[in-house]
Amino acid sequence: MSGPVVGKSGCTFTVEGDMIVKHLLWDMADTWLPTYKKLREFEPRLVEVYGYEDRKIYMKYIQGSTLLDSMSVNYYLEACDIMKNIGIYCLNNNVTFINHATQLRNFMVEANTNKVYMIDVDSFHHY
Repeated sequence: MSGPVVGKSGCTFTVEGDMIVKHLLWDMADTWLPTYKKLREFEPRLVEVYGYEDRKIYMKYIQGSTLLDSMSVNYYLEACDIMKNIGIYCLNNNVTFINHATQLRNFMVEANTNKVYMIDVDSFHHY
């Protein structure tokens, strides 16, 4: 990726070292990052977020392709398992912190490991 890339939401993405930085057009709730980090402890196949500051989300860069571009039944079932675990976490913790954009393009298949990650972190909201 050379220079900023504009996503479907109008946000831009840049790469800084081993991180991808998503530049948002809106502010995230103060509770977003602590809740996301707790959820990720439960479901580590959510992409790691290093920080959030000034409408920028700093997260691990995953070299690979989207599930949309790498579809297989096994990858699809892994994505479904990630979503199921998010629901289980919410039930166990009496919280509704759901990703409202669970689309195939919001999952990455890591090139070296074939591990599936959910990447669209800013679509997680409290409901």
